[in-house]
Amino acid sequence: MNTWIEVKATFAERPEDWSVFADAFDRHGCPGSLQTDSPPSISAYLLEIAGSDERVTAMKAELTRLGASTVDTKLVPEEDWAEDWKQHFKPRRIGERIVIRPTWEGYNLHPNDIEIVLDPGQAFGTGDHPTTRLCLQLMQQIEIKGKSAADVGCGSGILSIAACLLGAGQVYASDLDAQSVEVTKANAALNKVSFQAEVAPGFDGLKGMPREVVLSNIISATLIRLAPDAATSVARGGHWIVSGIIESNWPDVRSAAERGGFTLQMMEQEDEWVAAIFLR
Repeated sequence: MNTWIEVKATFAERPEDWSVFADAFDRHGCPGSLQTDSPPSISAYLLEIAGSDERVTAMKAELTRLGASTVDTKLVPEEDWAEDWKQHFKPRRIGERIVIRPTWEGYNLHPNDIEIVLDPGQAFGTGDHPTTRLCLQLMQQIEIKGKSAADVGCGSGILSIAACLLGAGQVYASDLDAQSVEVTKANAALNKVSFQAEVAPGFDGLKGMPREVVLSNIISATLIRLAPDAATSVARGGHWIVSGIIESNWPDVRSAAERGGFTLQMMEQEDEWVAAIFLR
């Protein structure tokens, strides 16, 4: 049975910008973080495997440097970890058609609903974070049926699965993290869809194979850096849907995309998070 390491940063006052702490977790292999307001804290889980102690040490040092009052860790058995997530992860409707639910919950679907069954895990993307919700909402604003799609930075694979269920003709998923790719494959099987998923940096897996819809729910700095590559990875007339953008970074992301030849088609915001559709 697996054991998880909970890393929890607590603050004297609620931070104005949670994203810097979420990004710190992300960089150290914990993309799925959970925020609470009383007391102000942010936590994430890391599977206890070889090398996890070094990750935890580096994570604690960075969270402290960023302003956390305390950073505590504890070992959590698999069954306790699952029970903790059950308190927070409930079925959720996103947009008009998509419903995300965990395996332990039921939901009364409408006739045209698309259901994604997904349990929380180490990989980011349960539909419970604004960046994922925004991306799923925007996916429902364009025609995906029959089009080729790619999910760059796939995390849990939730966007790839949604693309398949929305009728995409061919779907490709990639991530830098090997565990995320394995989780993506497992979640695809759980939802009875099939697509190629592999470990690859940035848009490298799409070289010479531009797609009509490209999804990138990744941090702003990476979106800015990869915008020139996106320009050659999105087919002419295709869409680049971006998310994971903190509001203050949105102008820089938009400028980078427009320099790459993209035109802003739609932008949505939830709290301090921004997502957008760019047309190439």
